[in-house]
Amino acid sequence: MSRTCTICANQSHEQINLALVSSESMRTIAARYQVTASALQRHKTAHLPVTLANAAAVADAVEGSNLLDRLKTINRETAAILREARTGGSKDNGLALKAIARAEKQLELEGRLLGELNEAPTVNVLLTPEWTTVRAAILKALEAHPAARMAVAGALTNAGA
Repeated sequence: MSRTCTICANQSHEQINLALVSSESMRTIAARYQVTASALQRHKTAHLPVTLANAAAVADAVEGSNLLDRLKTINRETAAILREARTGGSKDNGLALKAIARAEKQLELEGRLLGELNEAPTVNVLLTPEWTTVRAAILKALEAHPAARMAVAGALTNAGA
C-alpha cells in the first residue's frame, strides 16, 4: 500500500501548489506550511497539477512581456536568494555576496533601461588645450585695451563658473 502524499492531504494544499509554481524557495514554503522540503519536492514532481504549472508559465510569460518586467522578475528572484542565504541556517555568505553582486548589475541595467543613468560622455571645453590657446590669444589681443580686457576676462570667468 502506497503512502498518502502529505501535501495533498494538507488543508492548505491549494496555497502550497500556488507557492510551488511561483518563485518561492522550498525552504520558505516548508517553513510556512510546516511540511518537509522533501515532501514538497515529491509532491511537485508527482502530484502538482500540470494545468496549474502551465498556467503559471503562461502568467510568467505575460508578466514578463517586456524587458523591464523580466528584469524586475529576475531581481525579485535574486532578492529571494539573498534573503534565503542570509536567514538560512547556514548563513551562506558566499551565496549572499553573489546575490548582492547580481542585484547590483540588475539595478545598473534597470537604470539604463529607465534612462536614469546618464552615460553620455561629458566634455569640459574649458580644460581642452584648444580653448586654453584661444583664451590666451583673446587676452593677449586685448592687452592694449585694459578695460575691454578686464570685461572679457570677467565674462570668461563667469562663463566657466
